[in-house]
Amino acid sequence: MNKKITTLHQRRGLGLPWRLAIISSYVNRHGSLQKKENLGLPWPTPFLAAPVLILCAGLALAPGHAEAAGAVYTATEAGVLPTGSTRVVRAANEGGEIVGTAQGNKGHQGFFIGGNGLQEIAGLPAGSDYSTVLGINKHSQVVGSVNTATGMRAFRSRQTSGIDLLGTLPGDTSSSASAINTPGKAAGWSSGADGVHAVIWSPEGAIEALPMLPDSSACRGQAINDRGDVAGACDTTSGPRAVLWKGGTAQDLGTLPGDYESAALGINDRGDVVGSSGNPEAVHHAVIWPAGGAIQSIGALSNRRWSQALAVNNNQEVVGVSSDGYSKEHAFLWTEKDGLQDLNDLLTSNSGFELTHAIAISAQGLIVAIGHDKVIHTAASSHETHDLPLRIFRLKRPSGGAH
Repeated sequence: MNKKITTLHQRRGLGLPWRLAIISSYVNRHGSLQKKENLGLPWPTPFLAAPVLILCAGLALAPGHAEAAGAVYTATEAGVLPTGSTRVVRAANEGGEIVGTAQGNKGHQGFFIGGNGLQEIAGLPAGSDYSTVLGINKHSQVVGSVNTATGMRAFRSRQTSGIDLLGTLPGDTSSSASAINTPGKAAGWSSGADGVHAVIWSPEGAIEALPMLPDSSACRGQAINDRGDVAGACDTTSGPRAVLWKGGTAQDLGTLPGDYESAALGINDRGDVVGSSGNPEAVHHAVIWPAGGAIQSIGALSNRRWSQALAVNNNQEVVGVSSDGYSKEHAFLWTEKDGLQDLNDLLTSNSGFELTHAIAISAQGLIVAIGHDKVIHTAASSHETHDLPLRIFRLKRPSGGAH
């Protein structure tokens, strides 16, 4: 699929959810995708929710290094999504092309934002509805899921035109593709009477089940790098656990000390994995599992107790969201050298908006983030941001600017 996006057609007025952690759809027992709003994080657990709805395919990566200290970003608005309906921004590629899910005439519909503005995914099977786009690679190929007459099915676009439905494991009835790498290999899950299995699809469409953890009941692949390593999560008897599938094995990435659940949401080509770890008091912190190293807490922004890492580039720069648990969500940038920084403090000038989630970052430092118009946060206005238009931004370091 090239930048003309021949499988898409223009559509205006689509709306999306401003919170990435709000689930816009779910799979019922028959394997169909239905509308479900305001469920919060759990689906089926707080950490298996993220692999299904949060973006975080991450940006395609290239060599290089960009330091965060003193970095100043200019923000360019890529789109505005109106209020009043489901709005979820899912992922972006290294060129800043953005995908997600919006409310259209046929229910939830996958969308793409490129050089020609917001476009709805076209070319899906006749009679299908409730489509969602979860991932995009640097060739502008997209993956996601769509309701069909026989259940929810994963799909992948071709590089030239059209959409291909991706299969399920033998005997399963539903599937969804969460991410796609540069060679065209996709990762996601397949479900049926025997449970939910993390899977990968080859560029030719062949499906392969990834191994389960020994005590797991359900697994989902969330992110995939160009080497074919997959990051995601599994339900286990001791709680949801972040998993790395590499070399034909499933590795339990563990949790921070004292926590009992974790999820992996992003992976880079080095094998660094990012996500979150949580404890019984529902305090969740963004974490990174460096390739070959032990889990490391990224922490939370000042006056916020909760955080989640959504993407990591090959320079080990991490982006995500930090919150007080309610409406005060701010996007962050983290590096090992400079620690955790509020992206709102790294803009070139005072803005009339707040950045709430940073969902992707390239090796060159291009960040895709979402936000809304600034509000004064009070107890009475804690939910006002839900009624504001969702603004989508591309953040870039100016040529010759601070690094």
